[in-house]
Amino acid sequence: MTIDIVALGLVIGLANGLLYALVAVGFSLIFGVAKILFLTHGELYMLGAMFAYYFIQKLGMGYVPAIILVMLITGVLGLIINRFLHRLRGQDLPTLIVTLAIAMLIANVALNTFGERSQVVTSTLWPGTISLLGIIFEGQRVAIVFVALAAVLALHFFIQRTKAGQAIRAIAQDREAALLQGISVSRSQAMTFLIACATAGLAGILIAPVYYVDVFLGGPVLMRTFIIVILGGLGSFPGAIVGGLFLGVIESLGSIFIGGHAMLLSFGAVILMLIIRPQGFLGRE
Repeated sequence: MTIDIVALGLVIGLANGLLYALVAVGFSLIFGVAKILFLTHGELYMLGAMFAYYFIQKLGMGYVPAIILVMLITGVLGLIINRFLHRLRGQDLPTLIVTLAIAMLIANVALNTFGERSQVVTSTLWPGTISLLGIIFEGQRVAIVFVALAAVLALHFFIQRTKAGQAIRAIAQDREAALLQGISVSRSQAMTFLIACATAGLAGILIAPVYYVDVFLGGPVLMRTFIIVILGGLGSFPGAIVGGLFLGVIESLGSIFIGGHAMLLSFGAVILMLIIRPQGFLGRE
């Protein structure tokens, strides 16, 4: 086992972890504001990847314009879904069932539209490879690290420093107190769905040039999202980032050392976390 392989595994783990974090942050924001386990979230990630294939490979669109268009489409879909779920406010079980039904609807429409075959996206943000300290890295994975990190930092700045973001935080911490302060819960919830679904689409289009993409991506990424929010703490923004990075790195390094059984490490980490610290790394009691 050489240092080059371990370093490459770390870069792959960081890239995957940041993408997982992008998806998990949105999932956690929706739960924090709307108190919804948004089971549709994985399918929006899948749509990001499949739209990347359609816009770039089929229509010949540039990668950057495709990113903007994908985020716009998935964000608007999030607004539409939020509007639909708004009618079920306070009804936990019906809301959960509806989010699952919407996920199945999106998956079936995508299957009929794109087919079940895996597809390849050949355009990348960073073509070719990059050499750093004698180690060769795939350019797109390095680009994923920079873009996903920039997106996470931008989200953090938005939540912490802007009035709209502070309103979202206030609702997540204490809904009743936020209402008494005159904060519009419906407007903040719509903003949350827009941002969360757009970032899920961004994660999908970023990963598209790295792996084969198909309409079955939603289920596995939703499972990883659950693992991340358990590890990091459900509803915790920084917890989603920490959990995503942790999962990405242990999956990547685990595949180097134990091969196809790497996913067992993730489940083992979840079991230990539930026993030792059920609220996760950064979750509240």
